[in-house]
Amino acid sequence: GDLLSALAAGRLIHEKKLDVAVGRTDFVGCDPGAWNCLAKEGAYAGLSIDAGVECDSACALMLAGGIRRFVGPQARLSLYPMGQKQMVKAYLEEMAIGPALFAAIERRSVERRLEPGMMLKVGLTTGLQSVDALTGATICEAVPRPENCRIRPSANAEADAPAKL
Repeated sequence: GDLLSALAAGRLIHEKKLDVAVGRTDFVGCDPGAWNCLAKEGAYAGLSIDAGVECDSACALMLAGGIRRFVGPQARLSLYPMGQKQMVKAYLEEMAIGPALFAAIERRSVERRLEPGMMLKVGLTTGLQSVDALTGATICEAVPRPENCRIRPSANAEADAPAKL
């Protein structure tokens, strides 16, 4: 990944006080990248999951910018030694990530997969939850409801709605 872009994105995430989780979207129906896939009512529907997701060093740096940071058990986060060591070290300090993460990166000369317990211990993640903690249906039970809460109408919603005049 692009180091400078990852640092810029991580700073923006931090500035906007966003929660971040490593995941991907499985779209329902068709792939939005396909030429013949049209959004229904202006949006594509899908489920956020962490299965099969790979997050490399640039992704991990963006993750570090989040307020709440999650990497689910089925996601894979890997770090490898990066150039611009002082820049990366300063960035991690700016994001309040402890020095243990930088030390772990420095000790390796090859890519290293980080285990969930280690990510939590060094402060890269703030919990062991998956992307579902930020996008799943249960988020709508929180008070106050998060802005990304979308309540799906029941199957009888149209039948129960008052007649339009």
